[in-house]
Amino acid sequence: MKVRYFCLIIAITTFSQLFSQGTKGGSVFYEQIRALSFEERESAIEKELIEGNMPSFINSLAKVTTLQRDAQGREREVTLFVSPQYLSVGNDDDFFIVPMGPITAQRVADYYKSSLPTPKVTDIIYQHSLLKLEPFTYIPRGNRNETPDILYDHSKVIQAQIKASGKEPGIFVAGIKKDIVICSKLADAVRTRHVTIYGWHKLDGKPIQPANNVHINTYVDYSHGARLISNKVLIDGKEYDYRDVLKDSVLHKLLSYEGEPLKRVSYIVGQVAKNN
Repeated sequence: MKVRYFCLIIAITTFSQLFSQGTKGGSVFYEQIRALSFEERESAIEKELIEGNMPSFINSLAKVTTLQRDAQGREREVTLFVSPQYLSVGNDDDFFIVPMGPITAQRVADYYKSSLPTPKVTDIIYQHSLLKLEPFTYIPRGNRNETPDILYDHSKVIQAQIKASGKEPGIFVAGIKKDIVICSKLADAVRTRHVTIYGWHKLDGKPIQPANNVHINTYVDYSHGARLISNKVLIDGKEYDYRDVLKDSVLHKLLSYEGEPLKRVSYIVGQVAKNN
């Protein structure tokens, strides 16, 4: 059956008391992390984001309502609240869409009572986004694409694309990054300390990157991004926890392509479903 989708951007207060307009611009932060080790850089990213040094539009969540079928084939109305842009350090006028490792992304998500998307949620977000951009790629040359210079340059390219489209920086945008996602690969007994990435849709709607956990969780390149999904989910108007839905034998199919409920919904080992 053809699935119907519709969405609306609204500003809601889920994170409003936690986010604050930062004073340190993204360009300043970039200069501060250029010479740091991976561990130092991740620590700096986490600190800035948890202290609220991010653009105010991250707080203007996109309300996405979609019709999906549960594991019993029943059609349900699902509403998600998602950040319109990937996590960024800085302010509205000067921000850095900053790639990070999955542990850092998970810690930030936990702090803001949020989670990371599944591949299915990433697809839903793409379908509902108000601006779809052509992915911008760099030619691989050694480890160049992992360097802070390229991470920052890619952020500036994306911002230039948004400006060229005639839209404002806080537009609900997709097609600009691969998502750090949660799926059954988190329970991979062989690759226990890896990151799973998915997405980066082309304008034809097809993702460049299938769900893949080949990289160790300390690998980060310019194409990676972390988008927050509020743990508040509405199913037929009733509130659920996003993580509980993914672990539910019937409801998980609403937000996941997996045949079975997820065993893990976090990159932090041992984290239980209701930690917020």
